[in-house]
Amino acid sequence: MSRLAHYIVKYRKPIIALYLVLLIPSVWGYLNTGTDYDIAGFMPSDLESRMGNEILEEKFELSGIGLMLVKDKPVSEIRELVSDLQGIDGVDEVVWPGTYLDIAVPVDFWDEETRDRFVFNRDTVLLQVLFEEHARSPRTHRAVEQIHWLAEGFGDTVLGGEPSIVNEMQKKTEEEIFYYTGLAVLAILVVLTFAIRSYLDPWLLILSVGTAVVINMGSNYFLGEISFLTDSVAAAMQLGISLNYSIFLLHRFDEEKRKHSSLEKAMESAIKQTATAITTSGVTTISSFAALMVMQHGIGQDMGVVLAKGIFFSLLVTLTFLPGLLIAFNKQSADLQHRVMLPSFAPVGRFVVKARWVLLLLFFLVVYPSILGQGQVEYYYANENYLPDDAPAVKDTNYIRDTIEAEDFVFVVTEDKGDGFEYLLIHRLKEINEVGEISALTEQVDPALPEMIIPEEVVDEYKAKGYRYMQVFISDFEDEKESFAVVDNIRETTSRLHDEYYVAGETALNRDAAILSEIDATRIPIITMLSIGLIIGLSFKSLALPVILILVIQTSIWLNMSLVYLQDLTVSSLTPIMIGAIQLGATVDYAIYFTVRYRDNLTACGNRIEALRETIDQAGQSIFTSALTLFAATIGISQLATIVATVELTMIIGRGALISMGMIFLALPSLLITFDKVIRATTTGWPAVPYFGDKNNSESGK
Repeated sequence: MSRLAHYIVKYRKPIIALYLVLLIPSVWGYLNTGTDYDIAGFMPSDLESRMGNEILEEKFELSGIGLMLVKDKPVSEIRELVSDLQGIDGVDEVVWPGTYLDIAVPVDFWDEETRDRFVFNRDTVLLQVLFEEHARSPRTHRAVEQIHWLAEGFGDTVLGGEPSIVNEMQKKTEEEIFYYTGLAVLAILVVLTFAIRSYLDPWLLILSVGTAVVINMGSNYFLGEISFLTDSVAAAMQLGISLNYSIFLLHRFDEEKRKHSSLEKAMESAIKQTATAITTSGVTTISSFAALMVMQHGIGQDMGVVLAKGIFFSLLVTLTFLPGLLIAFNKQSADLQHRVMLPSFAPVGRFVVKARWVLLLLFFLVVYPSILGQGQVEYYYANENYLPDDAPAVKDTNYIRDTIEAEDFVFVVTEDKGDGFEYLLIHRLKEINEVGEISALTEQVDPALPEMIIPEEVVDEYKAKGYRYMQVFISDFEDEKESFAVVDNIRETTSRLHDEYYVAGETALNRDAAILSEIDATRIPIITMLSIGLIIGLSFKSLALPVILILVIQTSIWLNMSLVYLQDLTVSSLTPIMIGAIQLGATVDYAIYFTVRYRDNLTACGNRIEALRETIDQAGQSIFTSALTLFAATIGISQLATIVATVELTMIIGRGALISMGMIFLALPSLLITFDKVIRATTTGWPAVPYFGDKNNSESGK
């Protein structure tokens, strides 16, 4: 490492120039990386509901459907609106009363079926806008924008449905995303200004890590697209998590300057002394994010890839780019020195030592209720829940549903085995209590009629290229779990008659998302804990320490999520899985740092009690700064963001950083002291010192 440190310092100016040049394509890549709002598109391609949706789109041209209500307008004006809508690129067809009858006929003389389907409260007409592509496509997004513009000019008209909801999600994210990063940078600067001795150094650290963030986000261009959730939070989280590495190097450089006659030698020594610790810390965090890559749900994979490579770039930049900046601006930094405006942690150390047995008891009393509480959290799956209830698209969609008394529905797509099988399947599906009307070919015409005399457009609507489908209306439940039970029942019933079948539609997709989340919620925490535990075990050459450190942070995660239950919040099914990996990966570093300092102080102090006091005093400000930095980077976003999942993720991660910090100060010391014998027996080179007294005391003091 000495030779590498020498070259980094020797060639610091070309290295700085190289990074500045790299920023140009990185900024271009950042601005030109696509953002994907298609949550369904991140689900496995062989998922039944997704395959069914693809068949409906490709073979039946059933894609995104928007609903529009027009109030207090004569039919002649509505016809003009329909004509304008059909002229918009991306709109396939507008289904309205004029699709089925002559609108010159007074409404009172329309057939009852058409009137019941399209006219409500005698003055409101429903238009069904069928798009050529699915609700999440860019083309549909542009079409929705034009429809909103038309509706504003037409007056007393609302547009709802999934295309409108996805459109608003996209607009809000694009409007807010750069504010997220700006707010995170501002909040972090405030924290670092209080925590670091120079007014200039926080700006240098932000410049260094900010360069890593831009390179990371720019490299996403090669991924093609990233999810809207990743795009919203990745930059801020990378900043908040990886600033630790820069702070470690800065503090070590300050120490080494007092030992060496030149800045170059001091920096070489600082790099050599911190490289292993920083790399180990980074690899631990990367491993937790890598665990997200094996999630069944693709948004987790997407988030894991972006965050993992973000930490890698942060490590690289900290060890190569930051040293040159600190040397170049050393004089200016010295001229802008001030005292650190953080509290001393010596009183905390004295309190923890005195209350260690009470704190240990409280820790174990918290574990079990936290496990129970986090297991009771309720989740949501539907797209509309990613926006707040007062979002215009959600309000308009709910207004339309209430007005037309809309029912939930799924599509059942089967291989075409003839009218007889379809008639039998419909009969069996109607035996399910929650199933209402079914729209299918044999429900539209008498099954006994020869197909040759049935209008071609009717046949083509329900049959195509070896498949047929039916639209099954089901009860509209407030609790998604009740809808999921109906979907399961429909699948079981259909499987008795067909080998190839697909239950599709939004509710079916949500059901499959719930199944994937259940799998991921079991697998990902285990993978994360095992991978981090292995790294900790190898680093400390210990069997007991990985268990203790992970138990402390995992309890922090359980407590964090149990607070969600106590707040009576319903969160995205992806949130707890991501929180588990991110909080563990981001904050286990605090526990590792504390344990390393404690191990060193055991030798220096000669007894466990004094070592504990010294460790809390020495490590307190660093851990406090790290936790507060991550909190600052995320909590502001939770107050600014519109997308509910972004609010949840950032709020819970920010809170989790503080909870982990509290657990490390209050619970970890007691665990390290109490299980000292176990740690010594399972750890190579762990110091054997007594409880009290100096290091020459006998073991009778234990």
